[in-house]
Amino acid sequence: MFLPPVLRPVAYAFAKLYELGVRTRLQWYERGWLKTRKLPAPVISVGNLTVGGTGKTPCTAYLANLLTAEGYRVAILSRGYQRTSQGIVEVSDGERILCSPWEAGDEPYLLAQQCSGVRVVVNADRYEAGMWLWRRAKVDVFLLDDGYQHIGLHRDVNLALIDAQEDLAQARLLPHGRWREPVEQLLRASAVMITRVESPADGERLTAQLRRYTTAPIFHARHALTGLRRLPTYETQDLTVYRNQPVAAFTGIAQPDKFFADLQSVGLSVVWRRAFADHHRYQLNEVNDLCVAARAAGAHVILTTEKDAANLPPDFFGETPRVPLYATQMRFDCYQAEALRELIFAAVRGSR
Repeated sequence: MFLPPVLRPVAYAFAKLYELGVRTRLQWYERGWLKTRKLPAPVISVGNLTVGGTGKTPCTAYLANLLTAEGYRVAILSRGYQRTSQGIVEVSDGERILCSPWEAGDEPYLLAQQCSGVRVVVNADRYEAGMWLWRRAKVDVFLLDDGYQHIGLHRDVNLALIDAQEDLAQARLLPHGRWREPVEQLLRASAVMITRVESPADGERLTAQLRRYTTAPIFHARHALTGLRRLPTYETQDLTVYRNQPVAAFTGIAQPDKFFADLQSVGLSVVWRRAFADHHRYQLNEVNDLCVAARAAGAHVILTTEKDAANLPPDFFGETPRVPLYATQMRFDCYQAEALRELIFAAVRGSR
């Protein structure tokens, strides 16, 4: 995280205060002063120790679909960051999406879209959400989206995700850096997933660093762009259609530069781009301005992410966009898929 030199001492001081708070909270749980509650079905948590950008949502969807394919009844519990609703909200009953992206939060809504047959519920208290659903539906497995810090809930698998470009030697706590917890808290992980690994060799440096902090299994995963979806429809298009053609791109995710780099890596020529804050909710005038700028830059199409598509204003689609708008589709792949599968199913079977 870049900070001007004049702000670094201040950020460092606040990081030390933040660290004190984090360590105190962890000690209270370790000593039993704060209680950990247990849901009546196995819990798999997907989370990280840094702020955003590791691929938690694609990994959660991957695991949900893996379990559903084997006949398990799966429910995803999420906080629903920046949602407009309050309390417990059922985003999907496994067959239908029951609320808008803004009521659900962009990531829970995206999970509901991508995980057919999976229930999705949002609430700040994941235990409360899980028990609420347990009393209403049959659930074999709960998945926690962004659950690493939610230590008030027992989990049977605690999966920590970390980006392949992360350097543990440079790990700094907020606001001095990007880390939510001290790096040694990787000890809580029952497995670690290094994400955005383009080849197995790419993860070797970070794997060696991780071995200083954990003996848990370490998996490598990648995110692959697979296609385009015309908005607001579900009409799909092959990526190669726009290869070497001028495209515009915008996004509001934690690491926007990686999205732009992904587009270029598949042969798309990005002639105009714009990044917004993570989870940005777009206003109609903003999207109209994006279309004007893209057209002025000579772009044939505008590309964004599925997460951003969930944050677009509904009234934008009342008329045909001046430039065709597509959401990129992505596939999450684990290089050690069979070993990951064995770990997940052994935990689920063992806790039943």
